[in-house]
Amino acid sequence: MTFPKEALTIHGGCNCRAIRYEVSVPPFSERPPTPYKTPGADVGDLRIPCVLLCQCNNCRLGANQLLPTGLVTETKWVKVSVLPRDSTNEGAFDVSNDKRTWHSVVDVFDYRNPALKDGHLSVYKSSPGRSRWFCDRCGTSVGYSVDPGIIPPEWEWPQMLDLWSATIDREDLEKDYMAPERMVWCHYGVPWIQGLVREGAGGIPEHPLTKIEKVLGDDIEDDLKQMAALEESVKM
Repeated sequence: MTFPKEALTIHGGCNCRAIRYEVSVPPFSERPPTPYKTPGADVGDLRIPCVLLCQCNNCRLGANQLLPTGLVTETKWVKVSVLPRDSTNEGAFDVSNDKRTWHSVVDVFDYRNPALKDGHLSVYKSSPGRSRWFCDRCGTSVGYSVDPGIIPPEWEWPQMLDLWSATIDREDLEKDYMAPERMVWCHYGVPWIQGLVREGAGGIPEHPLTKIEKVLGDDIEDDLKQMAALEESVKM
């Protein structure tokens, strides 16, 4: 199921509430087209946000989930509140959203941000150009981002932040449109996990990498070479 075409807001955060976020999704006409395709390929008028199951090894480990499920957002839609490290509260932080200090994710979710040391948001560089964000107080994995400038401009990707669906507030997560619409990186999937998804998700599309015009069984040799070349360029 696709997202409603009207504007909406999605809320979430970590288990101890040291990190809270809000995603302000604009009306459909203001949303960027899905970047998950070969440039020029016709996949219909699909746009982000979207919810994807990822089968890559890094996301499975980074999210601590057998079936990592993420809400793909545009970075500029998201604001975040990160509580400072100087609290001695041993339980969950009981701080209402209207009493918190909020910042644009563009300013906060940057691994070079010196202010990260002052709050409970931490980052792990899982591979060159990739940042995985988590709460260093309760251990909740919050999201994943690709560093600006890493994706080749001809791919026409917006700057995105993927938020793990498990961190979305229950009242938002219960919406039908929060169900994942497809699986990506299935080329690296664990077979029995993919089998469970096929059985339980009723024919959800499966894509070997991120180009959704391709499905399992299609030739992806050129795509694998392209990804390997990109990885090498980031390491340089």
